[in-house]
Amino acid sequence: MQKKLIALAVAGLVSGGAFAQSNVTVYGTLDATFESASATGAANTAGNLGPRSRISSNSSLLGFKGEEALGNGLSAVFQIETAITADGSSNTSVVKDANGATVGTTAGANTFGATRDTFVGLKSATLGTITAGLQTGPTRALGSAIDLNAGATGPGANSSLIGKINGINTGSSGTFDTRFANSIAYTSPSFAGFNAVAAYVAGENKTAENVSGAAKLNTSGYDLGGFYNNGPIYAGLTYGRLSTGTELTGKEFQSIARLAGAYTFEGGHKITALYEQNKVGYLGGAADLKQNIWGLGAKFMVTPAGGLIAQYYQAQDTSGAANNSNTGAKLYEVGYEYSLSKRTLVKASYNRIDNKDRANFDFNVGAVGNTSSYGAAAAGSNPQVIAVGLRHSF
Repeated sequence: MQKKLIALAVAGLVSGGAFAQSNVTVYGTLDATFESASATGAANTAGNLGPRSRISSNSSLLGFKGEEALGNGLSAVFQIETAITADGSSNTSVVKDANGATVGTTAGANTFGATRDTFVGLKSATLGTITAGLQTGPTRALGSAIDLNAGATGPGANSSLIGKINGINTGSSGTFDTRFANSIAYTSPSFAGFNAVAAYVAGENKTAENVSGAAKLNTSGYDLGGFYNNGPIYAGLTYGRLSTGTELTGKEFQSIARLAGAYTFEGGHKITALYEQNKVGYLGGAADLKQNIWGLGAKFMVTPAGGLIAQYYQAQDTSGAANNSNTGAKLYEVGYEYSLSKRTLVKASYNRIDNKDRANFDFNVGAVGNTSSYGAAAAGSNPQVIAVGLRHSF
């Protein structure tokens, strides 16, 4: 009831009739943790970072979503969602392409824009849902569903390791664990717990075509997934591929195959497992660069309101490059979450990444790495974070 009243108030401020025909919900999450962060063990000691304290805003968000019945079982659906920074600091960050080159930056602190899932579409109970906009693909959705942290966020989230290839995107989200701009997606209805999702990504790379001597790019791709969610069992299998569409020597495509599942026992105890292969293909006869990653997780409910969580993920050494040795890493997390209510919980966790000598993986949410590499840990260093915080959803 409160959400609807807030939505009506916002509607009145924005436009007298803008939301009159739709059922609109205002929602959000504020998640802040006090943390001690450090990174040690790098062969080049300049890449080590001593303990420092900080406040992190773990995927805090504000959103609006709604649905309008059109008749005959058909509805129009929409969502507008943006990231916000609960600690008040700038959320500007460097954006890199799959080869590690800096290509731009994200927006600054608390600038309202479509930084998270934002789309419009049509929904039918019998035919499924089709949407267009900035969207989470099935591969990212599967990884988030398997993560044991509330909201699948924080330094110990599995996105710190999964979907990445050493030396390409180790200090940010994996290519398929980000949201796809310029995407259209279809989600089937559920049949006895089974459903499918298909997303097409239109790269829309126009700028390069207007630059003298530059390659004419036409980046595009797809992300496909099949899911089963029935009773205590959840499982999914996804495959995604993005092509550069260029004839220049260098990266031609990036792909991922991900298989994951979870089983929830009576009382809320849970176990999870994931396995995936990430691949980058190169033109000019170079061998594909591959990295396999697997992980396990468990949640044990100490009380009906509080549970211990533990996750372990391992990135194996890459294959296909000239020197693949010591390019793997391990992610450890041990934590405790206690629900004060249905919307508020307190949490504490210890999180660590052990990089081999030539690996530089870092936390996806709250990277520790030095500023010269924009969040990627120094090769061989071991980022770690001790976090205590509060999460509230409305």
